[in-house]
Amino acid sequence: MRRLAALLAAAVACSHAATAPPGGGDLRTQAFPPLVAAADGPPVVAVPAPSHPTVALRLHFLAGSVDDPPGKEGLTALTAAVMAEGGTERLSSGELARALYPMAAELEVVPDKETTVFSGRCPRADAGRCAALLADVVLRPRFDPGEFERLRRRALDALRKGLRAEDEEELAKEALSGLLFAGHPYAHPTLGTVEGLGRLTLDDVRAQWRAVFVRSRLTVGAAGGYPADLPAALARELDALPPGARRAPLPAPSGAGPRFLLVETPGAPAAISLGLRWDVRRGHPDFPALVAATSALGEHRQGAAFRLFRELRELRGLSYGAYAYPEHFVQSPGSALPAPHHARTYQAFTVWVRPVEQGHRLFALRTALREVTRWARDGLDEAELARVKRFLAGHTLALDGSDARRLGQALDDRFYGLSEPWLPAFRRRLAELTLDDVNGALRRHVDPARLQVAVATAGAAALAAEIRAGAPSPITYPTPRPRAVTEADREIAAFPLAGEVQVVRADALFER
Repeated sequence: MRRLAALLAAAVACSHAATAPPGGGDLRTQAFPPLVAAADGPPVVAVPAPSHPTVALRLHFLAGSVDDPPGKEGLTALTAAVMAEGGTERLSSGELARALYPMAAELEVVPDKETTVFSGRCPRADAGRCAALLADVVLRPRFDPGEFERLRRRALDALRKGLRAEDEEELAKEALSGLLFAGHPYAHPTLGTVEGLGRLTLDDVRAQWRAVFVRSRLTVGAAGGYPADLPAALARELDALPPGARRAPLPAPSGAGPRFLLVETPGAPAAISLGLRWDVRRGHPDFPALVAATSALGEHRQGAAFRLFRELRELRGLSYGAYAYPEHFVQSPGSALPAPHHARTYQAFTVWVRPVEQGHRLFALRTALREVTRWARDGLDEAELARVKRFLAGHTLALDGSDARRLGQALDDRFYGLSEPWLPAFRRRLAELTLDDVNGALRRHVDPARLQVAVATAGAAALAAEIRAGAPSPITYPTPRPRAVTEADREIAAFPLAGEVQVVRADALFER
């Protein structure tokens, strides 16, 4: 506690002083990654912006749902929630919230498959108090039995009443993830499973805290107008964590499930997700070309300039939108940008089709599969590549447009072990990409025969029968469509759908 008090006092004393990048004394600053090595404590990723009025702090642990013991799926995410929301030894849950309120400070936790990030954000003048609270959350959780039970019940409700009963779109995405990574530690939702959460105890949470939220798995992050000595002081405070052990390398995914997984839901719309695993991620030489190629197919929340959106919405009015992703994507709250802190060792190419009417679901599925097949087989042309490059040159400027986003990018770069920052390297490579680069990468990494499909819909058994029968699924429109569209529709209606089909009830999914 003496070191925590010293951290608070030093930071508050410096909070109005001129701020400079960490350095000097026992610190060593490197150009990239922006690491500060302190004599005590875990490494620090520092992204200083001395004139900025806010401070972003991150405690980035290499601990995620892959660390859940068999039969206790959801333990890591629940442990993190109890730490972040359940109070500390000094402060109850309510007192912690009241301590943050006068500072207009934010404190949240972001769990994922391989990482868990405790995140703080506050005005520069309150950086010391915010850092002290963040350290307390990790070092001295309260483990209140009532809070544990509240948060465990919340997680169960999110699975049973939210994901499985009310959100077909997220359900289809999670079902696809389970298909792509069957038998792998990624297979269960980060949130957990119903049986796993049901058998967790407070003692399990305490044990997981000691096992995975340890010094050897931690990187401290700081960005914005923080006092110069704050990041290293926070790292020294967190040196009190047990050293622990790093996670063993994950096995490569190798499971194979059915091609089509149809999830019976109570809701009428049909949500469609499809994709395939691929052995590329940030740092792979083909990844920039595949980012550009996937952008041409469908950028998240973008319009008719992209293929899937044009084919499914603009020309046929089948869906609100359709988008494609070269890596795992989580939308950042309040924007259409990807959220940081979801880096993963193993990645997948995926397509998300917004819900469609039941009567059009098979035609919409065929439309998406046909478009992905044409994209993989024929590639882009020069005009499309030029348009995508112009779009991405502007779009990527928003990806590191704030202190918090720059810090998130830097921490993700460290996860991937990159030798230079991802975004500047991508922008440089984007300008150099040729048509042969992009279409060659597509040929090497995308085999449409490997695509797997998850559909969340009412009447799943009837859809399964239609897929197995393989009969055409023609479409009619309330108003005439151009001749080019109706001619393409005849090809789409008969697009082949070979593959094993499995039907499962939503209330049986993620049960164990």
